Amino acid sequence: MQPGNSDLCFEWQGPIQGAIKHLKKHGIVVERGPMQRFGAKGPGTSVYFRDPDGSLMEFMSYGSVIAAEPR
Repeated sequence: MQPGNSDLCFEWQGPIQGAIKHLKKHGIVVERGPMQRFGAKGPGTSVYFRDPDGSLMEFMSYGSVIAAEPR
């Protein structure tokens, strides 16, 4: 597997705003979101970011669904 070619989703326990705050605290840029998505447990809210190798990562919260970001 080459660096940067993965796409992983992690469930965030709590509101997605907590995930955004966590990422910003660690200097990680949110690439997309928050946005509504449908995951393994049903509808939720996701934010997307990259790891140091460039792989796409996702935090998804099932706690509270918010309006999707404008396109």
